[in-house]
Amino acid sequence: MKHTGFLLLLLSGMALAACSSDDEELVENSNGRKLRQLTIAEVPVTQNAPTSKKVKLTENSSSLDASWTKDDMATYFNVSLFSQVEMDYGRLTAASSTSTSMFQGEVYCNTGDTIALFYPARDPIRSGNDRGKFTISLNGQNGTLDDIAEHFHYVYGVAQVSSVTEQTATATIDNMQSLLAVCKFSFTDGSEAIPVKTLTINFYDAGLMGYPQTAMLTPTADASSLALEYAGQETWDETPLSVTLKKETSDGVYVALFPYSPTGYMHFTVTDSLGTTYTGMAKASLKAGRYYPASLKLTKQQQKPETI
Repeated sequence: MKHTGFLLLLLSGMALAACSSDDEELVENSNGRKLRQLTIAEVPVTQNAPTSKKVKLTENSSSLDASWTKDDMATYFNVSLFSQVEMDYGRLTAASSTSTSMFQGEVYCNTGDTIALFYPARDPIRSGNDRGKFTISLNGQNGTLDDIAEHFHYVYGVAQVSSVTEQTATATIDNMQSLLAVCKFSFTDGSEAIPVKTLTINFYDAGLMGYPQTAMLTPTADASSLALEYAGQETWDETPLSVTLKKETSDGVYVALFPYSPTGYMHFTVTDSLGTTYTGMAKASLKAGRYYPASLKLTKQQQKPETI
C-alpha cells in the first residue's frame, strides 16, 4: 500500500513531516484518517465484458458472462484525500470466486471518504501534470479472451466508507463501470473464412489514420460521469493498433477497443501465416461495456511479384 504526501505536525517549534502510512505506527490526522483494514462488501462484476485474469467466462450470442476469482487484485484510490501534497492508493483483494465479491485491504481512510476501485490493479501516475491519473493501454493484445481478461478489461467503481473503528473500516459500492468495448472479429472473403495471424486496425477518413494506443482516466467521485482523455491525433495518427496472435485462427479475434471514433469508420488489415493480406472497412460506433461479435467481409490484396 502506498501513501504519498505530507502530514505536517508542529512540535517544540519544529515542523515534522509524517512520511508514509506504511510506517508501523498508525498516524492520525485532524480528519481522523488512519491506516485501517477496509472491507468493501458485494463488489459486482459488470456484465457484457470479460473480467479477472482467471475468469470463468461463458460466451453467449451477444454477451460475455463473468465472475471474480478469489485473490483478484484491484487498485484503490482515496479520492477524498487526493490533493497537491497527498495521494493514497494501494491494493484490495477479492475474497471469493463469485459474480459479487467482498474486497479487502489496508486503506488510509475515515468515515465519509470516497474510495475509487480500479481493475486490473495498476499504479496511478505519481508526478507531473498527469499526477493521480491512470493510464489505460491497448498495446500488446494477442486476440484471445484470456489475454483481455488479464490485461485489458478495465473497470472502475466508487465506494463510500460508511463506518470505522480504530482498526477497521467498511464501505459500500453500487456498481463497476466498464471502460472499454470488447469485439470479436471474424473475417471472410465472401465465401471462405480468413485465417488470421495478425490484425491491424486504423481509423479511416479519406485515407488511413492511426489508432490511439493509450488514454488517461482521472479518478472521480461519480463513476457515471467517467470520460477517458485521449492524446492529440498528431501523437497517434500514423500508428495502427496491432494484434498479433500466437496461433493463426479463423474462429474469431477478440480485441479491446476504446469507445471512441473520431471518423466513424475503421479500416482492417488481416494477414495470414503465409503472408496473404486482406483489407476492408466498417462503420463503427462502440460503447463502453458492450460486447460486439462482428463478421466482416474483406478483399484479398494482389501479391507483389518477386524481384529476381
